[in-house]
Amino acid sequence: MQSLKITIKFESPVGSELQSDTIFGQFAWELRYIFGEDKLKEVLKDFENSPFIVFSDGFPEGAVAVPFVKPQKYDEIKKRFGDEYYIRMKNIKKARYVMLDDSWLNKKIDLFSLEKFIVEKPAFKNFVGIKNSVNRISNTTDAGLYTTQEKFFMVNVDIYAKYDDKKIKREDIEQIFESIGKFGFGKDKSSGKGRFRVVKYEDSPKILEKKGKKAFVSLSSGIPCKDCEILFGKTFTKFGKHGGDLVFGNPFKNPAVLFKSGSIFKIDKTKDVYGSALKVSNYDGHYQNSYMIPVFIDVEE
Repeated sequence: MQSLKITIKFESPVGSELQSDTIFGQFAWELRYIFGEDKLKEVLKDFENSPFIVFSDGFPEGAVAVPFVKPQKYDEIKKRFGDEYYIRMKNIKKARYVMLDDSWLNKKIDLFSLEKFIVEKPAFKNFVGIKNSVNRISNTTDAGLYTTQEKFFMVNVDIYAKYDDKKIKREDIEQIFESIGKFGFGKDKSSGKGRFRVVKYEDSPKILEKKGKKAFVSLSSGIPCKDCEILFGKTFTKFGKHGGDLVFGNPFKNPAVLFKSGSIFKIDKTKDVYGSALKVSNYDGHYQNSYMIPVFIDVEE
């Protein structure tokens, strides 16, 4: 598979999390609108065994999610750092992102080897939006107000992709992303949310090179597979929804439990992607893209 890094700049607040499966879902709908349903069905053939494209979560430019490395024992931490241990542990654990650097990518990492690479500057600001509730019986806005959570990114955002160039071309990916940026990403895009412009594309980013390692940190929200075993990570429950035309029918998918980006998996061999596709929809041919893009590392088990 070919690899690509897409750097974008948001020009309006965004209401959805930049998770890999959400990015894939909107990408698939946009592909259908631009190239037609037959093209989408063609690229989705054998998707459960051979995905045509896999995305990472979105990260601040030059950074990735903090890896979930092996927890440190109390005595080890106190011996190493003395009375400072509690504050330092707290700062590391609450961090969301670390800058990419060969000094931790190419060495066996632990919690404190990541400390100096933590991104301390906030990548986004949270906003609370207020909307009118619609009375579905009278079809009027007499049902009061409700709030929504929105983010405005103050920095550029990196999204990584692995794709099969026999199924989809680089220029098609660019066209689709340009279209998503124009019309908006995620929920409430009809009201101007999630608008972005593409800053640059980078072919074959170094971080995605295959290496003879025995573990990887996931850049995506995904699930283990027969080729990978979870070492350290954190799960969350995804209550996914359909996009596109299906929002007018039953938009809800079945819940799925996924591992967050930054989770670490043990492997026997290096591959382009890991994970699998989940069927959590009542509609045929619709998938929860739970494949993961790996960054190969050494880690203490």
